[in-house]
Amino acid sequence: MEIIKLKNNNNSLWLLSVSSLLFSASYNILLPELPVYLIGIGGESYLGFIIFLFTLSALLARPLSGRLSDSKGGKFTIYIGLSVTLLVNLLYPWVTFVSGFLILRFVHGFSTGFAPTGYTFFVKSNFKNLGKAISIQTAFYSAGMAVGPMFSSWIHAEFGMDYVFYAGAYMGLLALLLILPINEKRKQDINTIPNSKSWIDIGIWRQSLIMFWIFLGFGILLVSSSLQSISLGFQNNGIFFILFTISTILIRLIIKNKIDALPLKHLLIYGTILLIFASVAFSIWNHKISFILGSLLYGAAMGIFIPSLNLWVLSRNSGADGKALSTLYIFMEIGIGLGSLLIGKMIINFQSAFMWVFLIYGIMSFALPVLYKTKARSVLLD
Repeated sequence: MEIIKLKNNNNSLWLLSVSSLLFSASYNILLPELPVYLIGIGGESYLGFIIFLFTLSALLARPLSGRLSDSKGGKFTIYIGLSVTLLVNLLYPWVTFVSGFLILRFVHGFSTGFAPTGYTFFVKSNFKNLGKAISIQTAFYSAGMAVGPMFSSWIHAEFGMDYVFYAGAYMGLLALLLILPINEKRKQDINTIPNSKSWIDIGIWRQSLIMFWIFLGFGILLVSSSLQSISLGFQNNGIFFILFTISTILIRLIIKNKIDALPLKHLLIYGTILLIFASVAFSIWNHKISFILGSLLYGAAMGIFIPSLNLWVLSRNSGADGKALSTLYIFMEIGIGLGSLLIGKMIINFQSAFMWVFLIYGIMSFALPVLYKTKARSVLLD
C-alpha cells in the first residue's frame, strides 16, 4: 500500500505528534504530586506501588496492543489508550482511600500499554522518512513529560489536587480529538504478517535488555525524583521532569537529521556515556547543581537511546512490527516497575538510598556495550 511521504503530509505528523504530547502530559502531570498525595491519604508504605502497579498493567497490555496494532492498525490501539487515561483521570478525585487509589493506578497503566505502541506503529506504517518521523513524534511525546509536571505543582497549590486530575483528563480528551481526523494508510497488510502463536518477538532480545536497563533507572527516578527535589529545596516538585525533557528534546533535534546515517553502535555508545555520567552526578554529590546536571544528562541519554532502539527494532524483527514494538515496551515496563518498587521500599527507611542506588547503577552500566555487538543498521532504507 502507499506510504505517506513526510514532506507532503506534515499535517498528519503534527496532529499525531501533538496528540502524543498531550497523552504523555495527561498522566505525567500527576507524577510530581502523587507521592505527597498518597502519604496524605495514609499510604506512605505504598509509595513504590504508584509506578509499579501502573507499569504492571501496562506490561500485561503490551502483547495485546501489539497484536491489535498488527490486525486493526495503530489508530485503533491509540483510541483504547486515550479512552483509559481520560476516564481514570476523571475517577481519581472520587476515590480518596488507599486501596481504591491503588486500583485506579493499576487500571490507568493500561493507557500506556496501548497508546505508545499505537503511536509508533502508526509512524512506521504511514511515513516514508522513518528516522526523522520517529525523532519528531518521540520528541513531542517526551515534551509531554515536562508540560505536565511544569504545571502540576502550580495547579495543586492554587486549586487543589482534584484539579490536577481534571487537567490530566482534559489533556486526554484533546489528544483523542486530534487523532480523529487523521487517516491511516497501513503499510503492512495483515496477510503478510507471519503466522505465529507467540506473543513476543524473541529475535529482539538485545534491544529488549537494553530497554530494560535504561528504564530501570527511569523507574527509580519516577518515584524518588520529586522527594529528592523537595529535600534539596526546589520549589517545583517536577523539576527533574522539566530538565529531563528539555535535554531529551534538544538532543533529538540535534540528531533527527543524522540518525539515519550514524552507525547504530556509535549512537548507543554515546547514550551509554551520557547515562554513566548522569548516574555519577546523581550519586557523588547531594546538591542542587549535581541534581540539575544529572537530570540533563539522563534526559540526553534517553533522547539517544529511545529513537535508536525503535529504529533498530523496526528494521530487524520477525516481520510483525506491532509484536516487535510490544516486546520492546514489555521490557521497558518491567524496568520501570522493578526500579520504582526497589527505590519505593528503600527510600522510606534509607535517606541516602537515591545516591547509593545510582552509584551501583552507573557502575553496572559499563557492561551495556556487550549488547551492542551487532551488524544491524540504524537506518531503514526508503
